[in-house]
Amino acid sequence: MYFTFRERNLLQLLTGPDRHWTVKELAETLDVSERTIHRDLAALEPTLDGFGLTLRRKAGVGVFLEGNPAGEKALRASLTESRATDYSQKERQKILLATLLDSSEPIKLAALSKELGVTPATISQDLDGVEKWLSTFNLSLIKKRGWGVQIIGTENNRRSAMRNLLAELFNEADLFTHFKDIPEGEQSDHASLLLERLLGLVEKEKITRVENVLKKEVENLPYTLAGSSYSGLVVHLALALERIEKGEAISFHPELVEKLRQTEEYLVASRIAEQLKREFGWVVPESEIANIALHLRGAKLGDDRNYWFDGSGLALEETAELVRRIGEKTGVSLEGDPSLMQGLLAHLERAIFRLEEGLPIHNPLLQRIQKDYPDLFKTVGEVVKEVFPEYQIPREEIGYLVMHFGAAIERRKRVQPLHALVVCASGIGTSRLLASRLQREFPEITRVQTASLTEWEKPDTRKYDLILSTIPLDMEESKYIRVHPYLTEKDIKRIRKHLQARRTREDRKPWRKAGESDAVEIMVQLKRMLGTALDVIHGFSLTRLPQGSLLESLTKACIQLESKGVLRNPSMVAKKLLERERRGGLGIPGTGLGLFHARSADVLQPSFTQYVLDTPLKVEGMDGNRVKMTNLLVLLAPEEGEEKDAELLSRISVLTIEAPSIFQSEDEEKIRGFLADKLYRTLLETFKE
Repeated sequence: MYFTFRERNLLQLLTGPDRHWTVKELAETLDVSERTIHRDLAALEPTLDGFGLTLRRKAGVGVFLEGNPAGEKALRASLTESRATDYSQKERQKILLATLLDSSEPIKLAALSKELGVTPATISQDLDGVEKWLSTFNLSLIKKRGWGVQIIGTENNRRSAMRNLLAELFNEADLFTHFKDIPEGEQSDHASLLLERLLGLVEKEKITRVENVLKKEVENLPYTLAGSSYSGLVVHLALALERIEKGEAISFHPELVEKLRQTEEYLVASRIAEQLKREFGWVVPESEIANIALHLRGAKLGDDRNYWFDGSGLALEETAELVRRIGEKTGVSLEGDPSLMQGLLAHLERAIFRLEEGLPIHNPLLQRIQKDYPDLFKTVGEVVKEVFPEYQIPREEIGYLVMHFGAAIERRKRVQPLHALVVCASGIGTSRLLASRLQREFPEITRVQTASLTEWEKPDTRKYDLILSTIPLDMEESKYIRVHPYLTEKDIKRIRKHLQARRTREDRKPWRKAGESDAVEIMVQLKRMLGTALDVIHGFSLTRLPQGSLLESLTKACIQLESKGVLRNPSMVAKKLLERERRGGLGIPGTGLGLFHARSADVLQPSFTQYVLDTPLKVEGMDGNRVKMTNLLVLLAPEEGEEKDAELLSRISVLTIEAPSIFQSEDEEKIRGFLADKLYRTLLETFKE
């Protein structure tokens, strides 16, 4: 069955995980008018009838499909089958870019038009946009009649363009997940279908082999790689190998190569190159080793501050001057904000390093930042040029700086912080992961409380600026927002709209500071948290599990924990963990980790353990995609526990997202030390509060 580009995208939204859409939301998502949506929906109704489906419209709910599940499945199959020849101009341009960037030879216009199912004249028009995009990477598009079309430029610029082309559709962690875990033919959204056409740049099988090499070597670094940076580095190495096999090597100035030879990253990069040679049989040139070292240096996790201040020598005075001037121009005093200063120092150190070494920068939030903070974006751009005149700082970096300043200004404008409540089934896993993502997307939310369904009691809604839940709650729908465990763009839009409305009402209830009468209670809570932290650290272990089903693996893990006095009735706890997995994905996107967590009356003390699986198991990920789980993480808590204990345990689940490479190292002592350090910092933060 044939569907137009817009019809297919519209139906994919209505059959996706978000089942209810307002006409306005559909219009904004597809970038068309509401009138167009109404017209398209009316035109689709006869087609939907043929699948046994009805289009419903309900005030206060939106538009949604209703009818035979088998019919909906058949509709999704038809949408997949119709994908091959129907692309928008923007999509055709991305496919043209992928094809031309991957080729070192000219390609005939006729071949491109046949590939995309359009006329040569249409391809010629598409190439005008392609040429403009390439110029931002100092690449040229040569078009000659009878000869064809070819991209001309350095290999360095070509690689940068390739990475940015992929990053425009997916962040690197998502891209990594697509490569590793989704079998052919299982994609349903249009972006994923387009991705199939773009991923000729890297072989899927190569990703897994490269990741196996990288995983063994990055643990030799004196710092942690951020999760997205680790995934991005895997994709980068696979892309580099593809280009090396085609005889295309990158080039660096000899002085830069010599400078990099003196770094720890170069030693690690050399070992990675040697392992890649053994794995693939290709000699990795010295320039490529230098390139790997550069990317390792650019992929450090922001929390590892001891390692950031060893390179460019960024002056504290310059950062303070940046803060002072922006405060003057915005009329908001920003001096004396330690969070702002620490965040800026860490970010600017990385930014300057990237600029000096010519590393690429991509900011997927740039358009949103410019739209939400137009005046601040202009102000930050002007002041950055004044304070750092020696650098040409791109708009992408300015966008990130605006996020820091925007959050600081929000903090200054409010006497009390924004306070959010996050509710999920167990309260120790998904809720904390959701809380972490929430604070990344909305820096103005400085306090997040988590709760499980069993703990849920209808709260005084005036106490919270925002209540989110992954499950239905026994309260008015207008009082909370139901979201996915892994926040979607639609979720984020709804949250932003809610917060904006909340600000205008200015009816938040002030927080009561702890008085002397609370002192004993606070000290008891801190003592309990310290005991919980010690239980987790001393009880952590890393064990190998033989081949078995998911339930068998969970049962074996619980039997081991029973022998240590952590729990009783291991089969019951294992079933509870499995039930939790069936309610929502527990695989961590872009990794081989699965975080299984639960509260139970059969759990006697808090526990966190890790199990290396001899045979990987496929589990559903937190983003809805499949994850090939090689490491099973088990986080358990007693059913009757204190709120602060749950918060401490939830911090562990966040750590698995923030630093997955630590847990993928499969080094028991390294992981235990990492947990001890992070939980210690959490206790200090709690004490300060």
